[in-house]
Amino acid sequence: MTEEETACTGKAPFPTRKAAKQRANQIRRHTGNRMRAYQCPYCLAYHLGHRPGHATYLRNGHPIKEPTTT
Repeated sequence: MTEEETACTGKAPFPTRKAAKQRANQIRRHTGNRMRAYQCPYCLAYHLGHRPGHATYLRNGHPIKEPTTT
């Protein structure tokens, strides 16, 4: 998979930051997960991602937690 495919595949595109933030707020109210809106450098749409320090990624098949900053 290319970096662009990895960045966009499976992610909902939002036409504006406002639309993405509205969806992030819905998710937070429903699940408690705090998401942030960011503009994708590849497709230029907005996507939602975990807030820094809260994302779980799969690396080498194992989930890891981002280090939190103090």
